[in-house]
Amino acid sequence: MAEVIIFGGTSEGRELAEYAALREIPTLLSVVSEYGKKLAGDREGLSVRCGALDEYGIASLLKREKPRLVLDVTHPHAVEATAQIKAACMRTGVRCLRVLRGQEEIPPAGEKANGRIFFVHTPQEAREILAFDEEPVLLTTGSKELAVFLENPQLRGRIFARVLPDSRVLAECERQGLGGQQLIAMQGPFSEELNCALIRSVKAGWLVTKESGSRGGYSEKLRAAAKCNIRTIVIQRPEQEAGISVEEARSELVRLSQKRELFLIGMGMGAGNQLTLEALEALGQSEAVLGAARMLEDVERWTKGKIREKIYLADEIARWIRRHPEYARIAVVYSGDTGFYSGCAPLLKKLERDQIQSGQREFQVHVLAGISTMSCLCSRLGRSWEEIRPASIHGRECDIKQLLLRSPKVFLLLGGEETLGRLCRRLVQENLGNVKVSAGIRLGYSDEKIVTGKAEELCGREEDSLAAVILERQTGEQEDE
Repeated sequence: MAEVIIFGGTSEGRELAEYAALREIPTLLSVVSEYGKKLAGDREGLSVRCGALDEYGIASLLKREKPRLVLDVTHPHAVEATAQIKAACMRTGVRCLRVLRGQEEIPPAGEKANGRIFFVHTPQEAREILAFDEEPVLLTTGSKELAVFLENPQLRGRIFARVLPDSRVLAECERQGLGGQQLIAMQGPFSEELNCALIRSVKAGWLVTKESGSRGGYSEKLRAAAKCNIRTIVIQRPEQEAGISVEEARSELVRLSQKRELFLIGMGMGAGNQLTLEALEALGQSEAVLGAARMLEDVERWTKGKIREKIYLADEIARWIRRHPEYARIAVVYSGDTGFYSGCAPLLKKLERDQIQSGQREFQVHVLAGISTMSCLCSRLGRSWEEIRPASIHGRECDIKQLLLRSPKVFLLLGGEETLGRLCRRLVQENLGNVKVSAGIRLGYSDEKIVTGKAEELCGREEDSLAAVILERQTGEQEDE
């Protein structure tokens, strides 16, 4: 399976495919023609597929290969192909980047002012201009739009088309009625001198080109036309789209080739004051930090300038990090300890399942334990916790009475609607009002409180949801039940 799929047989597409293969990134280059496949050559780590694909074909390819990144490096005028690639990537949830060909500041103002260059938006507009005289035309727009120009019988005998030396392209040109000396099969881009030679050879009065940028030999064609004193029609590039440069695409591939690291960080209690040194180091190395809103707020002072995403469910996190391969180091922050009723465990299972399905290990995962809430509360109370049984009612059901019957000392995490007052009322209802309660409320924060008393004495507390408690049953209490 390919980690990168590059669409486009352009020179930039081939260059990026070769660059990815050199960095040992499994890469698939998708081109339309056999000639494009031939130009791509044979290189270890690079696969080349040939043939046009519609949106559904592209989506099927993405589902089969499961790439981390798609680069759309198709021709600037391939608007339909770009739209289909983008739609297929959105459909399959694959990150897609459009790689743009650099634009030049042409034509020279003087030539435009002298009326030697005509700018149009479509091949049809170019055809209408050419119909005003009978001068030969050197058509350098490729074979795709050839039929548009041949639709006008007046132009058929005047067209000299320069196309790729591909057998299927040549066969299609001949099928449309263009062959012999009117067909110039050559691989570009071409120098100014060669363009001049072709213009003079066919005695062209017109040159038709697309605004294709430096990679397409655009400026050389314009200079040649000016030197030979003939008129030029430029089919302008579609409205400038959003995208990245070839240099930026190389940087993306560099990131992709790096071993990705995922840090699952237990924060301990409070506003990050109990983060371990290795956790602080991991946060400093990470480019993006994920977690619940409260966790992100607590680590804000150490993560300024980094990408921060308020997500904490395992599926959401796995989906996000897969869609953002540009980040080589990602941290996920969890409250308390990663090994005690933490979201860390579901994420590890999710990543393991995804790895089995894809056959790829995308991340080197580091689990960094935090100071547990139970350890923190016991330290505040000045006691050990060897005999305490841990449990949680933070978002889960728990039979507290049964726990106390089995173990006289129980630690509980509270949260959500389960406030300290509500817990104590439940104990009173179970005839456990004499149970000793030691609660740590907002442990680690500046407004931290330690509250102790019997359950029946603490029933009236309502505001304490972010809390942890130790329950202690007197020996013999309720044991007859």
